[in-house]
Amino acid sequence: MITLTKRSKILIAAVFSIAIVLVIAVPITSAQVAADNAVSNIKTLNAKGSIYQTIDSSTIKHYPASLTLTVQPTTVKGAVRLFDVSGGTLVANGVTYTFTNGNGGVLSRRHDILLQAHGTDQNGQAVTLKLSGQYSYSWAVGHVVLKIGAKLQTDSGNYTLMMAAGI
Repeated sequence: MITLTKRSKILIAAVFSIAIVLVIAVPITSAQVAADNAVSNIKTLNAKGSIYQTIDSSTIKHYPASLTLTVQPTTVKGAVRLFDVSGGTLVANGVTYTFTNGNGGVLSRRHDILLQAHGTDQNGQAVTLKLSGQYSYSWAVGHVVLKIGAKLQTDSGNYTLMMAAGI
């Protein structure tokens, strides 16, 4: 027969208390971490550059432009990381284009980004942004530079964008 001392009883009670707290807390904490990871995976791309419009064969106009896109990773298929575009805006020459959806992918072996986003201009006309970019690592620690070439298709014509962004 085993007799337990007062110290042993307190130790056993403490171990069981910790075990009960862990059984309750671990699933709640795991769910919170998963929710936090889903939210933290949302990325925002902020790029600045110029938008170019061809008026006729000899006239090209350019304006400063800024692009903001919000993307969220969806799946990984080998070296390709797919994502959805959940929103964004392009402001150029006083006109705001709003993007509501789209998708794209990152080709990590080639350091390329491809995406297509759909939205409207300020008059409600449909627009499509087709973007390709190439990213590279800069000398600054922890910074990635993205060089963007894009085509904005609108009812009034097509525009070319040349931009850069730090990621």
